[in-house]
Amino acid sequence: MKNYVRRFCGVRYATRAVLCLALFLVACGDQPAATSTPVAGSGPVGGPTTITIDATGFKFVPAEVTIPAGSTVIWTNKDSAKHSVTADDGAFDSGTMEQGATFSRKFDTPGTIGYFCKFHGSAGQGMIGKITVVAAAAGAGGGAATPPAASSFPTPAPPASSFPTPAATLPPAASGFPTPAATNPPAASSFPTPVGAERVGSVNFRDDKQLTDQVVVTINAAPAKPAGKALYAWLLASGTNTQANLGRVEADTGGPVTLRYSDPQNTNLIATYDRFEITTEALEGVPSAPSTDIVLSGQLPPQALVHIRHLLVSFPDTPNKVGLEVGLREQMEVLLQHALFMRDAQAAGKLAEVKLHAEHLVNLIEGSQGAHYGDLNKDGQITNPGDGFGLLPNGSHLGYLQGSKDHAELASVAPDATADIKLHAGHVAITVDNVTGWVTPIRDHALAIIGAPDLNTTAPLARDILTLAQQSFNGVDLQGDGQILPIPGSGGALTSYQHAQLMAAIPLQAGNVSFPAGPAPAAPTATTQAQAPAGAAAANAVQIPIHNFLFGTGPLTVKVGTTVTWINEDSAAHTATADNKLWDSGVLQKGQSFSFTFKQAGQFPYYCTLHGGPGGQGMASSLTVEP
Repeated sequence: MKNYVRRFCGVRYATRAVLCLALFLVACGDQPAATSTPVAGSGPVGGPTTITIDATGFKFVPAEVTIPAGSTVIWTNKDSAKHSVTADDGAFDSGTMEQGATFSRKFDTPGTIGYFCKFHGSAGQGMIGKITVVAAAAGAGGGAATPPAASSFPTPAPPASSFPTPAATLPPAASGFPTPAATNPPAASSFPTPVGAERVGSVNFRDDKQLTDQVVVTINAAPAKPAGKALYAWLLASGTNTQANLGRVEADTGGPVTLRYSDPQNTNLIATYDRFEITTEALEGVPSAPSTDIVLSGQLPPQALVHIRHLLVSFPDTPNKVGLEVGLREQMEVLLQHALFMRDAQAAGKLAEVKLHAEHLVNLIEGSQGAHYGDLNKDGQITNPGDGFGLLPNGSHLGYLQGSKDHAELASVAPDATADIKLHAGHVAITVDNVTGWVTPIRDHALAIIGAPDLNTTAPLARDILTLAQQSFNGVDLQGDGQILPIPGSGGALTSYQHAQLMAAIPLQAGNVSFPAGPAPAAPTATTQAQAPAGAAAANAVQIPIHNFLFGTGPLTVKVGTTVTWINEDSAAHTATADNKLWDSGVLQKGQSFSFTFKQAGQFPYYCTLHGGPGGQGMASSLTVEP
């Protein structure tokens, strides 16, 4: 897939430089550095003490403290909402804290510890805090503490921004919107420790120069290196011989380690890999494949992964088969661009151009099958800067918003879905609802501009469109603290994309961890319990309800000559499409049905093209037809 940033930030439109500046600041997390607030009476020259931090108003108060080694911190949840206190590196986790609950931890080692609430934030984003531990003064009861162990991986160079640096001569006044708060994907997942196993780290997917072309591996404590052996880190595609050697791990210190790896070809890593391992290898030479001596590992659940890849890699029904969250982010960039063009045309007094960009916005939002799609400004041309799939549902198109929400939900209800996937799928749903609530009035305002008689009428509409477009893409800082959260009214398209990536976080455990397979599909039965359509013989007619993103109760067996009717009972659109293309229902809206008569025996797998794929991916089933 082409680099969406390069495509968007090209030189065709001078105005794009303005938007690229804001996007560059988002990607790089450019914001004023926070300062640490020492606790009264417990600075670096004092001795150990006890301090309290309140979780209140969806913030940790105070958010940043400096304490001497040996001090104890007590957190208290004073909100009615549940919270947690979870270290960025997984070193501690309070678990769920209801209102009034407390959690305490003693800090003996100097260093800086970031933490967050896993319900309302993630590492470095949302509801977060920071503790700086300094050496206690000699004789003050704390003693000198050992400095944190150095990472056993070489310190990586900072990742290059995926947005080009704007020219230094760009006039600041040209910007149509304020610099958004930093929303870079966090380095650590909020996945809770699996029952019966200790979580020792995580692997998170990020963007470097392309989409999801980087992983950041965080391990709480480096595994011990066996004598005369070496440790190597690997990304693997389970069930295949595909692997990427991430390099040798010099793990002698026992301290935390971090590894950042970008694919040399900048390909989408989640498209190929679903597993991470650290293995023991011979000391001499570079191994070409991992050994079976696995020190630690982690794997993504295969059934949920189908839909995570629909979000981040590819979806069969989108133009160019882009992932749903990828397409959402790309189309929202274009929408914001044209809101800026409209602002410029309004300022220049060009009513015809204002209406042209109003047409662009309506057609992009509604998609090529939308109710208002067309030559709205009556200039003889239908123009659409979008890809035609639309943000909102239109005809046979799910639209990027509903599609993203549907497939996040499908991943979360998969039999093997983890708590991590469920948590961030919920965040995707919230942010999609936010964006839907902002782009719908953009569409309505643009339609009003089409019919407006003059620039005085269009001025407030164009101004509101730009504000809503900024909110839709960047989100809204509700608390005024520089944080954009995956909560109602805050997170936008950027936050939605980031939490889709967090759904793909791989939790790490000691030893050889293989994710348990989901429940096997029900075996084909000799008869079906589906009811026949009225007026048809029960032996020759079968109904399969499509409900809750499932085809009936599982695979069925019927006789040659049977007519099978699929009926969509979901609010979401679906299809019933044979893997071999023998039949295809087309898009079925709620209440619509499709029938096909089987005239030959055989095994016929099928799927929903909107929510699954051939070969049993996602929303899929099969029919066995007997003579």
